[in-house]
Amino acid sequence: MRPAAALAAALLASGCLTSEVSHAPDGVPGDGGEEHMMTVEIENTGWFLFDCIPIACGNPGGLDKCSTSVFSDTLSLQTNIDALGRILEREGAYSIGTLASHEESEYVLIFLLSRRAVHTSATLMKR
Repeated sequence: MRPAAALAAALLASGCLTSEVSHAPDGVPGDGGEEHMMTVEIENTGWFLFDCIPIACGNPGGLDKCSTSVFSDTLSLQTNIDALGRILEREGAYSIGTLASHEESEYVLIFLLSRRAVHTSATLMKR
């Protein structure tokens, strides 16, 4: 029983919505005469049973707090864009210079358990 409990705890702790912000040195030019402000990387991960039943995903309201949304599928590009909007406000940036996103999937225990992630990266700009 202990290994099953440890696996369940690990799965619940691993559904996260995280971001990493890298600030550029002042004066780095961007597109259209703006100044490059920062690069943001956002990752939302989740675990699924049979690749369709959500077990644990990142909590959209708990950005960078390692909070988990249990039995709710929050993996989407829209969730990452909403998190990017909150970072944009928090950092005082006014626009997004570039934006890229991709999804990845991996299977554990053949098709019984899968881990999926949505990654988004953006460059935030200021004048």
